[in-house]
Amino acid sequence: MKTSHYYFLVVFFSFILTITIKYLLNLDELTYSSLSEKLTKEQIENYLELQDKWIWIGYLILPIIILLRSAFVSLCLNLGYLFYDITNEIKFKQFFRIAVIGEFVLLTAGCFKLIYFYFIKTDFSLEQLQQFQPLSYTNFLDISKLKPWLVYPLQTINLFEIGYFFVLVYGLHKLLQNKYMKSFEIVAVSYGTGLIIWMGLIMFLILNMS
Repeated sequence: MKTSHYYFLVVFFSFILTITIKYLLNLDELTYSSLSEKLTKEQIENYLELQDKWIWIGYLILPIIILLRSAFVSLCLNLGYLFYDITNEIKFKQFFRIAVIGEFVLLTAGCFKLIYFYFIKTDFSLEQLQQFQPLSYTNFLDISKLKPWLVYPLQTINLFEIGYFFVLVYGLHKLLQNKYMKSFEIVAVSYGTGLIIWMGLIMFLILNMS
């Protein structure tokens, strides 16, 4: 299957998941409950109408986010490949293919979240839904007691992120035809560094906005 086919599949399933979460988990009702103590009924209804009117922008941004995220990971892998001076001639689009395939792991996290709130924890608030990261280290902590800038990096410590990491390792191993541990090292150095830089940026932005 071509890389573009994988990409469009990821985008398609992301759309389906986003829409399913919105309607099955009653996001409008959760938003209403969340804002009921801060705004009047009329203000909330106007907000929800405005949100529904411009919802297409979110759907338009979604494939761009997936594209940029995959491109960023591909760039990290490409830099790692250049740094290790490997003789195999690999093109950027081949790294991009690995990153896009890894997106299916992140989709699984979204599916897990939907299943958890639809079947298991059926009584929840909008804040709980937003803060919940499936199979994450934060599930063992009281997020309300954490400083805001610490939440994102701790949420990133989850089994799906680990699964994504190993998809990259396996994909690179198959691509370079090298030893598995060598691919593990390349991904750890390249993608690991990129992830740390990204988390540092998010933490910096949160600190400056709070």
